[in-house]
Amino acid sequence: MPVMKIFNWGPICLLALTACADGGKGTYTYARPLMGTIVNLTICADTKRTADSAAQKAFEAIEEVERLMSPKSEAGDVFRLNEQAALRPVRISPRTFMLIQRANEVAARTGGAFDVSFAALERLWNWKDPGFVPPQAAEVTRALPLINYRNLRLNPMTNEVSFAFTGMKVGLGGIAKGYASQCAVEALSEAGIRDAIVASAGDIQVMGAKDGEPWRVGLQHPREKSILCAILMRDGDAVSTSGDYERYAEYGGVRYHHIMDPKTGYPARGFVSVSVISKSAVDSDAYSTALFVMGPGKVERFIKEHPELQVIVIDEQMRVSASKGLKERIKSEGAIAVRWM
Repeated sequence: MPVMKIFNWGPICLLALTACADGGKGTYTYARPLMGTIVNLTICADTKRTADSAAQKAFEAIEEVERLMSPKSEAGDVFRLNEQAALRPVRISPRTFMLIQRANEVAARTGGAFDVSFAALERLWNWKDPGFVPPQAAEVTRALPLINYRNLRLNPMTNEVSFAFTGMKVGLGGIAKGYASQCAVEALSEAGIRDAIVASAGDIQVMGAKDGEPWRVGLQHPREKSILCAILMRDGDAVSTSGDYERYAEYGGVRYHHIMDPKTGYPARGFVSVSVISKSAVDSDAYSTALFVMGPGKVERFIKEHPELQVIVIDEQMRVSASKGLKERIKSEGAIAVRWM
C-alpha cells in the first residue's frame, strides 16, 4: 500500500499518496513562505527538472500577487490605496482592480457579509499581542461608518479607486490567497503540468487526479490536532476553509478570532468552521468568509440559491452540516454525524 502523507497542516490539509497515476511520473513537493503562510506545491511530472521549472513559475505567480496585494508591500496596490485613496483616485493594476470588483460582487450577494473595507478595524484588534485586550466598544463604534464596500468608488475605465471617507482602508486577505492559488495553477498548466495541487494554508486548488483517483483534502478538526474527514476533489476543484482557530486570542474566557462581522465590528459568531468547494479558488476563498459571517440562520437558504457552491459547516455546538452534493465525496475514518442540507 502507498504511504499516506499529510502536507500543509492548517484549516485544510493535503492528503496525498506517494505515487502518481502514470508509473513513469514522479511526485515532487515544494514549500515556500508566501502570502503570510507556507505555500505547498505537489506536482506530478516526468522529471524533477520539469517539476522544478514548473514550481518556480508557480511561485513567481504567487509572489506577484503578494507584491500587488499585500498591505505591507509599499510598491503594491493595496498599500498605495490605503495611503492615498481617501485623498485622490489611485490607479492600480487591472488584476487588483478586478479582484476588488469581484469582492464587491460577493459583498452585494451576501448582504455585506464579505467586505474588504473591514480593514479599517484591523488597528483595533491585535491578536498577536501576548497582553491582548479587546478594544473598547466606543472605538469599534467610531470605526463602523468606515466599513461599507459601497463607499469604494471604482472607475473601470481607468482602473482607479478612491475612498469616500478619510480613515477607510481595504484588505484583500479574504480573497487574495484564493486568487494566488488560481494564478499558480494557471502557471503550472502553462508549464505543461496536468496533475498537481496548490495549498496555501486554508486555500487549496487541484489539477487532474492522483493515482487515477480524486485528490484527497483533509478538513482539520476545529478543536483538536486531527483530521475530521477527507474531501474528494475533482479536477479543477478549489476548497477554502475559514475557522475561528486560525488566528485568535482569548480574554475573560471568550475567544476573539480574526473573522470580523462588518456590521458589528466584532468577531462573527455561530460557526467555528466553514469550508466552500467550487470551481473558482477566488469564490471559495471569499464565500468561506462570507458564509462564516452570515451564520447558521442564513447559510442554508443561500447555498440553495447558489448550487455552484458546496459547503461543510461546523457550528459552535460542533454539529456538522454539509451540502447534499458532497454525500459521496466526504470520507471519514471515524463516525461523524452529518446533517445534509
